Amino acid sequence: MGFIAAGSVLVSGAVWALVLVGWPEPFEPGSAALMAVSVVIAAATACLGLVLARGRWARWLAAGVLVGQFALAVIMGLDVWTGIALSVTVVTGGFVAGPWLDAFLRQLPPADPLPGAAVALAIVLLFVPAALATAAPGGVGLLHWVAGLGALITGWAFARALVVGLWSARVLIPLLIVGAAFDSPTAGTVGAVAVAGVVAALAWMPGTARAVSPLVSAATGVAVPPELVPADLLARAGYDDRGRPVRRPPT
Repeated sequence: MGFIAAGSVLVSGAVWALVLVGWPEPFEPGSAALMAVSVVIAAATACLGLVLARGRWARWLAAGVLVGQFALAVIMGLDVWTGIALSVTVVTGGFVAGPWLDAFLRQLPPADPLPGAAVALAIVLLFVPAALATAAPGGVGLLHWVAGLGALITGWAFARALVVGLWSARVLIPLLIVGAAFDSPTAGTVGAVAVAGVVAALAWMPGTARAVSPLVSAATGVAVPPELVPADLLARAGYDDRGRPVRRPPT
């Protein structure tokens, strides 16, 4: 049942993307296309998180994707196509919220869990293109596309524990979003600037850097039990059969 729930999240994202591309009103086609990219990538990430990681964060992400689809239905109005897409969303919501998914997901927390801010940052970056499309429903410019796609690439790099992903989220993406904000209507400018502030705040929160820090420091050698080392080799290295240094009499 867990695989069906994960697949339904991906299907719902694909259906809404088709509706946005084919019948974008009240969005301008460019804005709808940017929104569709965000919807598909977020749904695919939630699907993979449910299937591969089986993490509880993936369930929350899937819920966020579905809430966003309900919001789209309100914004776009109910017609035949949005009605079909909304029906798929409702069915998917039943799969995601049902008790059968509890046993499918990992129950024990990871040994060294990531800070909540790091998980939230990775999720927020997925929705940056959708936020920018909402900020400029009458048409997006080059800066909107650069900021939106840059946020997705940054989220991928951050999820891969690359330092460049962290610093991009801290500096580059907020600046790009602010630049796109000033190319948006007044109401959209306020919203886009708020999104930039959220991204920067999460990226600079204490502990977020742990997501790109190695858990174990690099070592130059490998410890070997003395029982596995030949006795003559230990003797030549100055150790006894228990791996302790042999004290030699002074000469």
